[in-house]
Amino acid sequence: MQISNLLADSDVIHLEKIIQHSSSLTLVVTATRAAGECPRCHRPSTRVHSYYTRKVADLPWHGVAVHLHLRTRRFRCQNSLCTKRIFCERLPRVVAYYARQTVRMNEVLQLIGLLMGGEAGSRATQKLAIKTSPDTLLRRVRQAALPTTTTPRVLGVDDFALRKGRRYGTILVDLEQHRVIDLLPDREAQTLASWLKQHCGVEVISRDRAPAYASGSTSGAPTAVQLADRFHLIKNVRETLEKLLMRQNRFLRTQTLAAPPVAGPVRDMTSTRLAVCACSHTWKE
Repeated sequence: MQISNLLADSDVIHLEKIIQHSSSLTLVVTATRAAGECPRCHRPSTRVHSYYTRKVADLPWHGVAVHLHLRTRRFRCQNSLCTKRIFCERLPRVVAYYARQTVRMNEVLQLIGLLMGGEAGSRATQKLAIKTSPDTLLRRVRQAALPTTTTPRVLGVDDFALRKGRRYGTILVDLEQHRVIDLLPDREAQTLASWLKQHCGVEVISRDRAPAYASGSTSGAPTAVQLADRFHLIKNVRETLEKLLMRQNRFLRTQTLAAPPVAGPVRDMTSTRLAVCACSHTWKE
């Protein structure tokens, strides 16, 4: 493998030398393009005004931290009508304007933040020779471009805990694509209804038994078919069966005491409840 293949973009930068330190490497690189493009008028210019060096962090090599000393140029704009007389050279595939990290390193930090979060991601980067803080990872996540989603045909609606026992939100899932499409800040009927009105086209809504979700679904998508998901259907059956057995408690106890001993008999109502729960889990599977 050539050394140039390890650079962020070997087409626009050239490796001059490698400086080895005790725990890191410094790559001295220079920009190789013949001209720079004015960011305001987009006219190319070959008139160099001056040189300057940028210190940029790059991806590590085999667990060794890597820093770039990037020698770039300032150009004079050759467009007399342009208000920007002097501009700095742009290398969009290497490093963003004013950034202290290369583009590919930012992409890696963004991926770590999305997969692991702030605290866990920060601990993982220490093993990868990438020193960063949890706040930096969270900033990269917030800067990530959100994927465009279409209105689902089959929508799943359920709640989740932002702070268990105190604050809850609503999660919306495309059940055909098996993908989360949005998170709502609460579980109020009006919030869900507003979202449904802004995203017309939902044909089926699978929700839990909360009255707020029933009201919001009816108000926001009156033509959509509402149904309970499998979990809540089994929960309904389990609760109904448990109520039925509770009403027959005396009869069940009498029959249990009168019956001959068998392996694993149901002696009391507590055992009956456990049996009902076991049956419900079996049906769920």
